[in-house]
Amino acid sequence: MVAGLSRVVRALGPIGLYAASRGLTRRHPRILMYHRFSSEPRRGFVSSGTLARQLTMIRRHFNPVTLSQLLDIWRSGGKAAPNTIVLTVDDGYRDFHDVAWPLLKRHDVPATLFVTTGFVDGELWLWPDQLAWLLESVQTLPEQVVAPPVQLQRQPGKVWNRSTVWQALVNALLRLPDGEKHSAIAALAAGLGTRLPAAPPSEYAAVSWDQLRQMQLAGLDVGGHTHSHPTLPRVADADLRLEIDHCRERLDAELGPRPRPFCYPNGQPADFSQAVRDRVEKAGFTGAVVAYADGQPHHDLYALRRHAAADSDFQYSKALSGLEWLGQRVRRMVAA
Repeated sequence: MVAGLSRVVRALGPIGLYAASRGLTRRHPRILMYHRFSSEPRRGFVSSGTLARQLTMIRRHFNPVTLSQLLDIWRSGGKAAPNTIVLTVDDGYRDFHDVAWPLLKRHDVPATLFVTTGFVDGELWLWPDQLAWLLESVQTLPEQVVAPPVQLQRQPGKVWNRSTVWQALVNALLRLPDGEKHSAIAALAAGLGTRLPAAPPSEYAAVSWDQLRQMQLAGLDVGGHTHSHPTLPRVADADLRLEIDHCRERLDAELGPRPRPFCYPNGQPADFSQAVRDRVEKAGFTGAVVAYADGQPHHDLYALRRHAAADSDFQYSKALSGLEWLGQRVRRMVAA
């Protein structure tokens, strides 16, 4: 059934279905979510060639604005222009500056970058990257990968490679309190007989404050993504100020005070709570985004839905045109 629908969309999309979807969803701004960029095609990254095609599509058919601009419109009681699109990028990797930013400027498409301030400060590197680096550091994966209390055992007939093990570890560690998560990563390193570098290798490096200042002067919208990228509901109440308020303080100290939006790390329904949402609002952030879309309108400025950008032109076209959102709304109505 799903495969059949995909074939229909692939056939009809370029000859009118995407255009029809743009018309039907023109009053629902889409917020797109990116993470990593690369010069050449690479799994998990959006390549420069793909991004250039995507930005051409946006300039041809859509009204691109930053998230702060969209929030300003809504807070003033206005309505966004038809077919408004917001490009957002999470985490604050250096490849945004090196690969994506020149293309955004060339195509005159604005964007919002959410940065993890401790990452930019050089205090840490992001924990999923630590897992990836540790798994890549061994020539062959052991039959058992242990990051207490997580224990993964190779099962006969099952795929056992770095990608699947990494995803299983990420899924498991997301459920742990923040302190236990970092203890588990340290134990994994010891079990693999290696040691994490204090600073991230260049592949996982952060953008610098100087680069952020230059890009902000040129129009980049910079928002907060916590100080150390934890799962916020699993952070002690006393540490929420560091993660949210201090994140805002560091942004304003380095880049100057101005209205800024926020992005919840991981961004799934279990990754933020009413208490976290209230803290984000109290810290002065003007709105916040999640990392999923479910067909809902943008009712809550502190739980704005986003569609994942992809290196696949087909997947991207569905999200960009609003066809993905329409499908989600139809499924919700059928389920109800």
